[in-house]
Amino acid sequence: MKECCKDGFQVTEKKYNLKKWFNYIIYTILILIVGGALVLQLFN
Repeated sequence: MKECCKDGFQVTEKKYNLKKWFNYIIYTILILIVGGALVLQLFN
C-alpha cells in the first residue's frame, strides 16, 4: 500500500475511536441522569 493510504486510514480510525468514546460518555451521562431521577422518585 502507499504511505498516504495508510496514514489516511489511521486518521479515520482515530476519528472513529474518538467518536465512539464520545458516544459512550454521552450515554453514560444520560443513564446517570435518568437513574438519579428514578432514585429520587422512589425514595422521596
